[in-house]
Amino acid sequence: MAGHALAIFDRAIGEAPDWVHLLPMGQIKARDGRRFVLDDPEAIVAVFETGGLDLPVDYEHQTEKPEAKRSGPVPAAGWIKQLQVRADGLWGRVEWTARAREMIGNREYRYLSPAILFNKEDRRVIKLKGAGLVHSPALHLTALASQEDEMADTPSFMARLAELLKLDEGASEDDVLKALEAMLSKGDKPDPEKYVPMEAVRDMMRDRKASATAASRDRAEAKVAKALAEGHIIPAMKSWALDLCMANEASFDSFVSDNAPAAYAHLHKPTNASGLPPGTGSHAKQSPEAAAICEQLGLDPATFGD
Repeated sequence: MAGHALAIFDRAIGEAPDWVHLLPMGQIKARDGRRFVLDDPEAIVAVFETGGLDLPVDYEHQTEKPEAKRSGPVPAAGWIKQLQVRADGLWGRVEWTARAREMIGNREYRYLSPAILFNKEDRRVIKLKGAGLVHSPALHLTALASQEDEMADTPSFMARLAELLKLDEGASEDDVLKALEAMLSKGDKPDPEKYVPMEAVRDMMRDRKASATAASRDRAEAKVAKALAEGHIIPAMKSWALDLCMANEASFDSFVSDNAPAAYAHLHKPTNASGLPPGTGSHAKQSPEAAAICEQLGLDPATFGD
């Protein structure tokens, strides 16, 4: 696909070819790593002839792009009227529009990119949908990536995976999956110097998380106890304060320093209710009745003042 099929317009100015090389024979490797197989071009021709319709050649694969269709008419650059199998692949006879013939003649477009349908399992091309005039050879199969469900794929990833598995260049997706399954089923133990069992890593992470949570709770309980002792919060607020400090320690610190001055500190200070009132240096005069009672009870009147 990267050779003759892409450079069909690389010729003298003023000419547009009637026959164009659409697909090479055999294994086809796209520039982005995707691979396809054309091993039965006669079947492609048969499908085309049975359909009885000319295939469109558009600009930049607009026919394959839903957004282009929604924005307005999608002009054709030409129509594929006939297909022919040759030794080097599939060729098509195109009836160009006057505008396209002029643009090709002026070398405003130099490359052609086919639009195909293929079997996802074995990557065999089963139908030609048309083609597009494109500027960059790197985009010659871009339309395949925007097809409906039957065209959805991740070929570039599969190509890289096939290379990592040391498979042949033409390996199909099924070959790649089988090789990967075989490798995983061997059960070879990994190098202990390079790999750690995932379960051990999970246990370690759980232990570290539990330790960090315990340390965080101890610190929060200490801060809440201090705030309670200093009167920044009341006992009824203790549970809420602990939750806040556990969730956002900085927010709790801000609450204590900025929004909760020690308004309740007096509740925690001793009242001296059990002490004696300070002396005045003088004693109240004892009444005759008190003196009589002391005398009857044998008490010292001095104990009760003068």
